Amino acid sequence: MTRPRHHRFLFATVAVAAGFWALSAFAPRAAHAQAKGRIYVSDVEFGSYGSDKDMAGALKRQSKTTIKEEGGTWPLNFMIFLNAAPGADKINIVYYDLSKKHEQVDFSEVGVKPDQKIIQLNGQAVSKEKGFVKGHHYEIRATRLIGGKEKVFAKATITLK
Repeated sequence: MTRPRHHRFLFATVAVAAGFWALSAFAPRAAHAQAKGRIYVSDVEFGSYGSDKDMAGALKRQSKTTIKEEGGTWPLNFMIFLNAAPGADKINIVYYDLSKKHEQVDFSEVGVKPDQKIIQLNGQAVSKEKGFVKGHHYEIRATRLIGGKEKVFAKATITLK
């Protein structure tokens, strides 16, 4: 028995719509999927974005690997894409000097939601007083100490100029 043409069309339309819904419901946000485990660093604050496309464009335009000193400090703004939910209400932002045998220079504690995977952290700054040196390379990590070991959720490398 064959179905009338309009029933086949309706069935095909519903099947395609259901497929798109399933993909959008279970797929992670595009921006997070591409950036998972990365910290984007800028000397300009990150804003709020209406879409993943807007966010991706801003990350591409604003992200820098070299930060210039401004008035004795280096301004830092982060868009952090964790590779997994932290499972706690705090993470650490830890700075390692790669020019000095991976020496930890500084850290700060940041409040988060246990299931949060994207963290926008604007208005940070590092300075000579905190032990940072112009011309050195630094690895910035988003971490938690679990059982005495550092679990790294995201990282970036920058140079201070």
